Amino acid sequence: MTSTADTAVHATPRSGAVTFHDKRIFWPTVTLTVALIAADAIWPPAGWLSTATVVVVIVSLGVPHGSLDHLVAEAIDSDAGPGGRARFVRNYVAAAASVGAAWLVAPPLALALFLLLSIHHFGQSDLAHLRIGGRRQVVLQWSRGLFLVGLVLVAHLDTVGPIIERVGGGDPASWPWLSEVWWLWCVLLVAQHLVVGAVVARGVEDRSVVHLEALAAAVLAALLLTVDPLLGFAVYFGLWHSLAHLLVLAGLLGSEPRPIRSVIRLATPITVISLAGLAAVSALAVLFERTDLIVAIVVVFISMLTLPHMVVVERMWRRPIGGATGL
Repeated sequence: MTSTADTAVHATPRSGAVTFHDKRIFWPTVTLTVALIAADAIWPPAGWLSTATVVVVIVSLGVPHGSLDHLVAEAIDSDAGPGGRARFVRNYVAAAASVGAAWLVAPPLALALFLLLSIHHFGQSDLAHLRIGGRRQVVLQWSRGLFLVGLVLVAHLDTVGPIIERVGGGDPASWPWLSEVWWLWCVLLVAQHLVVGAVVARGVEDRSVVHLEALAAAVLAALLLTVDPLLGFAVYFGLWHSLAHLLVLAGLLGSEPRPIRSVIRLATPITVISLAGLAAVSALAVLFERTDLIVAIVVVFISMLTLPHMVVVERMWRRPIGGATGL
């Protein structure tokens, strides 16, 4: 396993590093996702099984994928000096606390900010590897993010609506312009991504990449439209988003030959601390008999980590790292 000092030296992703589109990763992910869609259609899982799956995915992949931000920051700022990590921690905590304060002061604004950040972050993480550059890259990334976040919110208003209402965003199921034509919004969300993808794809020389991304969009659309939204999003968040990011970090941090196992091991200390904090707050909700707030607590917790995590990822993709060119 590489040390932190070595990480800064070997910050450029190595040639031959395993990527999400490697056939050993991509096709098993697609197969598992399609199998889940089929199983849900034939025999929908019990509520406890869906909840257990969500918890396992968040614990095993979701939280760890953001628990290496300090190492990524050190790889980017290899000349930051001995005080770099302390400064990073202060800034990271301050950013997370500012999001938490926003939820207390103006929940609708905090929710809108969280959704916008999620749209940008998911789209970037899914498609930054294309390295198209310029406005086309930005438009395609936002199209993917809008497609993903929009379907999670719109396709299952009866389930998602109460969660949004609990965090202070109102009840979208009571908005006629949305609830009465939710299916039309779903069509528009899928259609805009197809159109944008088709336009941008004309400038991509590697057609195999275009075909894989088209397949990914189709599978994710089926997942988010048909499966329970919490379970469907957990599968995307874990098997697609977090796994892909962990593989990028494995190439960045030099964690071969078992990339996922290695980076998860590196992420374990911060993961444990994060999960302990979330468990403590959830335990308080149970103690005060407010278990109805646990999902809302998880949403706020994730949103607090999203802003500083997104800043690190943004810098990772955009800045030259060890001589590598960003977007």
